[in-house]
Amino acid sequence: MSESRNVVIVTGIPGVGKTTVINTAVEICKQKHGEDVLVLNFGTEMFEVASKAGQVKNRDEMRKMPTSQQRDNQRLAGQAIAEKARKAKVIVDTHTLIQTNNGYLIGLPEWVVRAIQPKTVVLIEADSEKIAGRRSSDETRTRDSQAISDIQIHQEMCRAAAISVGTLTGATVRRIMNREGKVEEAAAELAQTLME
Repeated sequence: MSESRNVVIVTGIPGVGKTTVINTAVEICKQKHGEDVLVLNFGTEMFEVASKAGQVKNRDEMRKMPTSQQRDNQRLAGQAIAEKARKAKVIVDTHTLIQTNNGYLIGLPEWVVRAIQPKTVVLIEADSEKIAGRRSSDETRTRDSQAISDIQIHQEMCRAAAISVGTLTGATVRRIMNREGKVEEAAAELAQTLME
């Protein structure tokens, strides 16, 4: 469907500043192009599924759920997003990989991306040291700590996962650096991708 190709998946590991880049890009699209963009957070969609089923009380508990339950919730969230994306230009705000007790869970498995059919997957990245600093200063969330070298590996693995999404769906893959103090530059690149 042509309208399903209005979906841009935006990913980035926790602490990269993804949500700030997204919100700024949405504002640029509205101000410069008069275009409203619907932002759907995949974690929120999963949380709604899990909380309705009585599985969790907050989003941070989801990482600790059994992997099979997380997969079921991903499938249901992907279907909900695909339905919402039929009538709007959409950003799906998500993580490519989720750190769990049993390794990384693929945040964009085949059954989710085939339902969503994105036009582009955008990787928001930042220097590993900056991500570690942002995580340690974020008092609004319970963040898992990671060594700087592990943060770098996590970002590299996310690149591979994004390429897999492109392989499965024909989506393009774009990497945008969110450099310290330059969120407007990163957001302008994302806005360009949205309006393409």
